[in-house]
Amino acid sequence: MLTTLLALVSVSAPANDLPICPIMGHEVPSLKADYSDYNGVRYFYCCEGCKDPFEKTPDKIVANLPKGKTAGIFLFDPVSGNRLKLEKAIKEYSDYNGVRFMFASAANKAAFDQDPKKYGQMPKMEALYCPVGKEAVPSYGAASGYVDHEGTRYYLCCAGCEGPMKKEPAKHVDAAKAHVKKPGIATEKAK
Repeated sequence: MLTTLLALVSVSAPANDLPICPIMGHEVPSLKADYSDYNGVRYFYCCEGCKDPFEKTPDKIVANLPKGKTAGIFLFDPVSGNRLKLEKAIKEYSDYNGVRFMFASAANKAAFDQDPKKYGQMPKMEALYCPVGKEAVPSYGAASGYVDHEGTRYYLCCAGCEGPMKKEPAKHVDAAKAHVKKPGIATEKAK
């Protein structure tokens, strides 16, 4: 079991280790390539022709990614739930189930590496609607963070909503009830 766990999590890797395109399986040219955000993960493409097929059935494509390859970068610190500016995240990361997880601190990375299954679990349901601020969150990239509650990931509109949501999630989730759905494509529009 420990061997399996070590195979799933890489302690750190070189900075030039780019993810693969989820359609073609080729390493993407850079982190400035075209992308789509799905389930809080940013997937980059090797060419223009890969975006439409991915966005039609992202759940099926993600479920069938090649084992041992990393195809997406999670936009949040999986331990704190806070949105990361990827360029400011620590240099070390952990890869788990085809997703690269980055961290705001070495302590959060250590916590993840101790239990990647706990922190690397992707939800089956989500609400891109802040239950505290009672407003839509237009994309994963626009969220300030998230809180998981009873199998649903609730994305937050601002840092001020994090405390109340973490303290008493059951008090707030009814406000987002109509917005709970399966994860989908929710990519920031270029400005």
